[in-house]
Amino acid sequence: MFPPMLLYVRVGTLERPGFGVWLPLFLVWLILLPIVVLVLLITMLTDVVLFLINQPYHHYTLLLFRCFGVLGAAKGTVVSIRSAENVIAIDLV
Repeated sequence: MFPPMLLYVRVGTLERPGFGVWLPLFLVWLILLPIVVLVLLITMLTDVVLFLINQPYHHYTLLLFRCFGVLGAAKGTVVSIRSAENVIAIDLV
């Protein structure tokens, strides 16, 4: 499951549809990739050390993978905000 790659933000009024802006989230994911790999290595090392010294095992790596799953499940989310004058729609594609 992949995280959302694009963010489409549309701003307008009730009378006019307004304009939309596509924001490329895949560039953010490329920037965050080295940090995520480092955090993954640290959590795996922590899990192995806790297992070897017989301490309570908290499954940090599994927690990290579950967070990635939640991020991937956010694809397709649509947020619409309406007021008396303005309309804002946000789509995660």
